[in-house]
Amino acid sequence: MGNEKKDKIELTEEEFLAKIKENNLGDYLVKYTAKIADQRVSSGIDTFKKNLQAKDLTDKERLQEVENELKELKDTNLKSSLNNSIKDSLKAAGLSEGFLKFIRVDKEEDIGAAVKDLGDNILQLKQLDIDNKLKGNEPPVKGLPGNGGDSTLETYVENKNAGKIAGNPFAGKLEK
Repeated sequence: MGNEKKDKIELTEEEFLAKIKENNLGDYLVKYTAKIADQRVSSGIDTFKKNLQAKDLTDKERLQEVENELKELKDTNLKSSLNNSIKDSLKAAGLSEGFLKFIRVDKEEDIGAAVKDLGDNILQLKQLDIDNKLKGNEPPVKGLPGNGGDSTLETYVENKNAGKIAGNPFAGKLEK
């Protein structure tokens, strides 16, 4: 149902106008075409005004605008080049490209040091996590009981009642 391909309807101008009359859509078509025409005329007027203002600029002002655009292009290319270099350095260090957002450098020479520092910080965090688990600061992960889960509980209760658990002050009395 979703994979069905709909055929494109090809109508001549006369057939198109006949369908519009047949479905009483003439008023809607007129409103829609007027709306589109108004949008295009407004866009054209805005472009004309912009070009007219640019014409009134002095040579010095035009040159300044061109220099500003050139500077923006250079900055964009520099950022792109730095980002590519950072990605390559991250990949070489065995780190994900997702860490790109954590590295801020202005010069390509600083990339290596920044990536190394980030890698060292990540290793320190991982080591701290491992150390905490070894020290027991975090409770161990508990899984689901095995097949004998219920019998383990029964054994515990029997031992408790019999007073067999070490350190248990209750002597327990189990009747059999």
